[in-house]
Parts: sequence; structure tokens; C-alpha cells
Amino acid sequence: MDLFDGELGGRDDSNVEAGGSCSWVTVVVIGIVVLIVVLMNWLWDLLHRLI
Repeated sequence: MDLFDGELGGRDDSNVEAGGSCSWVTVVVIGIVVLIVVLMNWLWDLLHRLI
């Protein structure tokens, strides 16, 4: 089972190919994680300046 497969029902075949593609779900999750890291860094800098 591929947890990051964006389509309902998962993959049609169970063969794993080398250099497989990633789904839109993976791209969105990585984007959200990067955004959270950037916001945490910005907030930490702001807090550091206030103290």
C-alpha cells in the first residue's frame, strides 16, 4: 500500500519501479513542512529580537 498515492484505491499494480514518481499529495505535504519550518524560523528570530 502506498500511503502517498493520491488516487483512491492505491496503485493498480504491485510492481515497484526504480525512480518512481511522487504524487501531488507528496508534493503538498513537503510544501507544508517547508512552510512550517520557514515560519518557525521567522517567529524564532522575531522572539529573539524582542528579548
